[in-house]
Amino acid sequence: MAVTTDSTQTNSARARTAREFLARMWSLENRERPGYMFGFVGPTVKGGTPVRSALFTPDGAGTVRERLQNPQTFLTAQLEEIDGLMALPGDVVPSVCPAFGVVGIPSSFGCEVVWWEDNLPAVRPLIHNAPADILAIRKPTVHDGELARVMRYTEDFIRLTDGRMPIRLTDIQGPLDSAALIVGHTEFLGMMMTDPEAAHHLLRTVTDLAIDLVRAQRELVKSHNVEFVPGMFQPWLPDGTGVTVSNDECVMISAAMHDTFSVPYINMLSEEFGGVAVHSCGDWTHQFRSLDRVHNLRGLEFGATEAPFTRVFAHFAGRVVLACRVGLHRDMKFSGMREYVAQILHSAPTYRGLFINVDVTNGILDETWPETDIQEIEGMIARCPPKD
Repeated sequence: MAVTTDSTQTNSARARTAREFLARMWSLENRERPGYMFGFVGPTVKGGTPVRSALFTPDGAGTVRERLQNPQTFLTAQLEEIDGLMALPGDVVPSVCPAFGVVGIPSSFGCEVVWWEDNLPAVRPLIHNAPADILAIRKPTVHDGELARVMRYTEDFIRLTDGRMPIRLTDIQGPLDSAALIVGHTEFLGMMMTDPEAAHHLLRTVTDLAIDLVRAQRELVKSHNVEFVPGMFQPWLPDGTGVTVSNDECVMISAAMHDTFSVPYINMLSEEFGGVAVHSCGDWTHQFRSLDRVHNLRGLEFGATEAPFTRVFAHFAGRVVLACRVGLHRDMKFSGMREYVAQILHSAPTYRGLFINVDVTNGILDETWPETDIQEIEGMIARCPPKD
């Protein structure tokens, strides 16, 4: 039985407009204004209703675990989130994603998955006492571990929506992140210094599997004549432009180590798929010069209170897509969404490639967070002064 939603039936004209604008943005041609969308903007909203995330909102149909482990329930939650997004202004292309956090690739290597009731699942790292154990690791298949669920849900989502919804790339993490999850963060960081041969073997194996996974999911989606979106993160990414990866582990290593242990493997993905857009949590600004070594770097997704946005703009603005959100930081905070948007608009030297995600999903909220006025922020973006 198909799952229906207004988003799959009534928003095709808006989706086409968003695709056209975002395609121009990824080509760095949007001089007139930044791209933007509204996500979860806080608990109180003027001119709209808070968007409930299918992945991060504990309330909803069942627990988070129950939601993720049932494809129809998970899809329904995503379609409800899409309806919430489409009820607000912004550059949104409705699409669904068979992803349940970081567990996919690590589980295929044998990591135990821990399914929390009210949060995303996690994995227990493999414990290896000698580099020989790592060197003995061989590449799994896209049907091992939770990757089998990814492939099954991809097909389920196509069937349940009658092929009307684009399917986004699942969470492939990134080579460095997946390797650290498989071995354990502390253990892998140490291995890069004490046993670089083993570290490189694991990174290469992880990267080869990620390439297999992207190919397999894309081929499955395209075989049903459904649009494949090669990015898990917002904003929508045109197929053929590259893939999105996570690179959170980079905040804990030097630029020299990033040059050696991250860039070559990100470049493998970029060469295979025509580019790469990189997400990193935390303050990764010490990696600017190393990221300049990434082939066909298409974009960077980050928290504006985590990686200081003025420094990011100074180095990358107008060269790649910069997609920012509020971010998570205990000491650096915005007083509300109005201040966040105003500071981003003021500080950006150009709108080319700029995407403002008006979202505080991963931010720290307290009783001082004010009501967000949707029309006020929409007007701020619509009236932003010309640049570049």
